[in-house]
Amino acid sequence: MNVVESLDKVTTHLLTLLESPLPAEESRDAFLEEIDRALQIRDSLIQRLAPPFSESEMALGKKVALVSKQVTPKLEGFHKQLKQEWGQIQQSKKTAKAYGQAYSIPAADGMYYDKRN
Repeated sequence: MNVVESLDKVTTHLLTLLESPLPAEESRDAFLEEIDRALQIRDSLIQRLAPPFSESEMALGKKVALVSKQVTPKLEGFHKQLKQEWGQIQQSKKTAKAYGQAYSIPAADGMYYDKRN
């Protein structure tokens, strides 16, 4: 199998992965690692591309380019979704920390201080 065929296979596999919804948190790490692995393989194949190309490789390359145009927005969508979830987690941590610390410091309001002593 030549480089262009391998690139087509990996890009198509990547698109099928990205078309599925983001799994639950328990299996999310394995899913993201598989996407990352496919992206790394795809990157190495792109770097290995070198002309001259046959007509069949040119046609396959056009197909890969079209699939790549579909891959990019899906990757950006996953990135946006993960970034949003991360922001929500950070906000909930901040809120929980602020709530816990609110009762650790004694409040000065409502207390009466006698200045004569």
